[in-house]
Formats: sequence, C-alpha cells, structure tokens
Amino acid sequence: MTDYVSLVCRNPLQREGLARILAASEFEVLTSAADVTEVDWEATNGDALAVIDTDATTDAVGAVHAILAQNPKLKCVLLVDMLDMRVMLDAFRAGAHAYLVKDMDYVPLVTTLKLAAQGQKIVPPNVIDALEGQAISFSDPAGAEKALDSANLSQRETDVLCCLMAGHSNKVIARSLDVSEATVKVHVKAILRKLKVGNRTQAAIWATNKSVGQHSAMGALAAM
Repeated sequence: MTDYVSLVCRNPLQREGLARILAASEFEVLTSAADVTEVDWEATNGDALAVIDTDATTDAVGAVHAILAQNPKLKCVLLVDMLDMRVMLDAFRAGAHAYLVKDMDYVPLVTTLKLAAQGQKIVPPNVIDALEGQAISFSDPAGAEKALDSANLSQRETDVLCCLMAGHSNKVIARSLDVSEATVKVHVKAILRKLKVGNRTQAAIWATNKSVGQHSAMGALAAM
C-alpha cells in the first residue's frame, strides 16, 4: 500500500536523503520543500502525512497550526533534534499525529511513519519509559513556586531544571549558565535525588506537571 508524504526540511541534502528513503519504502513523496510556506497544503491529498523536519529556527507548533488551518485532514509529523516536553505537548494540542526524535535508524522511522499514516499517535519511546509510574496533569501555574519550595531546589538547580525542560545537554547548560559541565552534572544529580526521579526526562515531566515553565526562574533562560 502506498502512503503519501509532503516533506519539509530546510537542509537540502537531508531533504533529498529522506525523500529517497521514503520513496524506496512505499511512500509517494508529493512535495519536497524547505519551508511550510512553499507548499500548497490546501491542494495536498488529505490522506498524506505532512512530515516537518524541524531545527532550532523552526516554529514546530506554528507549522502544525499553519498546515492544519489549510487542510485539517492531513496528519502532521514532527522530526525534532531533541525531546522538549512542552513543545511536544503543545504540538499534540495543536493537532500533530507524531513527535519523533531524529536519533533512530531509518527502518524504525519508516515503520513509525506507516503507523502515523494509519492515524496512530506516536511519541518518542523514552517518553513512554519516563511516564511509568507517573501521572501528568496540568497544574495551576500559581502552584509552581510552592512545588519548587517543597522540592527544596536551590535557585541554580531550578535554572538547570528549566534547561532540562528545554531538552538541553549538559554542555549547552554549562555554556548558558556559565559554569563547568562537572558542576552541571552535580546539579542534575541533586535534582534527580530531590525530585525522587530516575532520569532527566522524568525530571522534565515533573517540572511540566508542576507548571515550572511558568515560574519566574524561566527568566534565566532568556539570556540563551
């Protein structure tokens, strides 16, 4: 069975490579463009996937809104460099069908896109692992400060936690906060212990659940 794809990717070499992989995997690539504005989404086959390969310059959620406003029948798939819990949740609220981190081989990527073409909602596997034993709710932002006080996080640990929510690596966090990577590792270890979670993704989920992104500590990210 042939599935249809309209592909958006700023990098021409990556765009061509992905188009070739899809064409060899029973997908028909209807259009291939560098930006969502270059595609006539209204005229695109309603059974198609709109696959958007995002980067730091791409408004992923805005792209989903723009595409579905023109053709609500399309299934939007975001290919991202790293997991950002808040962006992922906003993307699904906007109507996305899949949010995939680009660290997978082409075979599972193709398989996942086939599932999305059938209408399945897809999230990164590490999100499923992180959700084990946890429940996400959408707390009142006013409760964020109370949650942070209860966790007994220092201001710098809160800054690092906000960076974890954004999906930043230790190297990026160290550069952003002007500290060493070793210091960042110490802060991350302390955050995991205080929040009683097992990994960085679970810490980001905890912070999202408590609306930490609304807290004034997010001002530390403004300088990034």
